[in-house]
Amino acid sequence: MEIGRFQVQHILRVYSQQLSLRSRESKEKVNKKSSQNDEVTISAESRKRMTVDKTASDLIDQLTNGSERNETSREILDRLSREYGRPLDVESNNGDGLAFKVLNDASGKSAQYLPPSENDQLKKKLFDITRSVVYDQLI
Repeated sequence: MEIGRFQVQHILRVYSQQLSLRSRESKEKVNKKSSQNDEVTISAESRKRMTVDKTASDLIDQLTNGSERNETSREILDRLSREYGRPLDVESNNGDGLAFKVLNDASGKSAQYLPPSENDQLKKKLFDITRSVVYDQLI
């Protein structure tokens, strides 16, 4: 039995087509596997904490930028003043953070700025109080 030239060419053509098809299929499988996105699941409590931290930072920014204070910001400053023992006010320190000042009891005007050591402690306390107030309002 003799195999003709046409048959050999046909077999070679079909073989090369099958090889290219397998090659494309294997590339698609690799691309599907490599293009899988990583998925991060955040618990509801973590999402809530992130929201509270973001809102607390925004409230502190509002306290220091000179805008009119709402009920929440007044409550935060009142709690901070009660914990400190004297009436306080807070303002931005030219981009260097927060500057706390003790207010005169009678007039409500600025009496003196606090030293840096007390400023740092009050910054932490302000953020804690703000987070607490925001968290309580979310519940």
